Amino acid sequence: MVAHSIAQGTQHSGIRRFEIQHDLPQLADLIEVAFQAELERTGNRIVTEMRQLAHIGPLLWLLGASHSALPHLMSGHVWIENGRLVGNATLSLGSRRRGLWSISNVAVHPGYRGRGIAQKLVEASLQEADDRGAQLIILEVQTGNPPAQRLYGQLGFEVYDTIAELSLPAQERPKQAAPPPLPLRKRRPDDWQGLYNLFKATTPARAQKVRPILAYRYRLGIERRLEFWFDDLLHFRRHSDWILEKKGEIVAFLELTGHYRQAAHRLQITVHLKSRGAVEEALLAAGLDSLSHFPAREVGTEVSASHPEAQRAFHKAGFHTVRVLDQMWLDLQHGKGRSML
Repeated sequence: MVAHSIAQGTQHSGIRRFEIQHDLPQLADLIEVAFQAELERTGNRIVTEMRQLAHIGPLLWLLGASHSALPHLMSGHVWIENGRLVGNATLSLGSRRRGLWSISNVAVHPGYRGRGIAQKLVEASLQEADDRGAQLIILEVQTGNPPAQRLYGQLGFEVYDTIAELSLPAQERPKQAAPPPLPLRKRRPDDWQGLYNLFKATTPARAQKVRPILAYRYRLGIERRLEFWFDDLLHFRRHSDWILEKKGEIVAFLELTGHYRQAAHRLQITVHLKSRGAVEEALLAAGLDSLSHFPAREVGTEVSASHPEAQRAFHKAGFHTVRVLDQMWLDLQHGKGRSML
């Protein structure tokens, strides 16, 4: 049981609920200090976006005052010392239907670390999520952060996947000769069953407990195609999907997003287990060639540790590892983790 109390107000010392209308500017300062190196390395704009949002003062007050209007945006808990926000854990709802919640932005100011503040903040967030009927809690932690990994392990979290975020800097191209081209074709609406089978076969079993492979996500009706088209138009980008088939079976999927403005391009590959090690380099070469028609800038991707052949292909092409994240989960539905609350 969480032993501490959660007081209201902004000037006491200790833990209390996050209040968006009061806390957002100080939270931006904390995130900047606590994650400065990571923010610079990943190009994350969360601090800028928080400060922009903080300028909407009266609107934030109205949103914060209305639980029905803002039940889950920027929820969570903060730690206050003499009126100063020095710790935070953000709690957000991922899926009400599945009872899925996430914890993020767990941060403590360097001058206040080693006092158990992070643990109390996470425990308070777990208790709140449990009170709201959560079944599953997820979070991400850098593999190079042993203290945080120990904390989450003690609270019952387990790793369900490990993801490497990779980046190819602008103007850098693979130095080796490109492999022979593959017979790729554009995705069609009737590919949904083959794509469903592909992702079902390639997504680690533990990850599927958190991210179920659902058939409807791969169906491309006219409404979804129009939705994607307008979304691309709004964000000045173009998305395209490419299929690789062998004997009528989809064995690889290439997803590309090219941006006409400042955002980094995205490239994602998925390869069936039976074809791994044989097509990754050619898929990557095809994707980079297609993205070369857009403004020259960074290309980003994410690769699961369950697909080492892809990681090798990306590194061979000049991609650098930005960070590696352990994705963790806590199962509350079946009692796992409830003893911690």
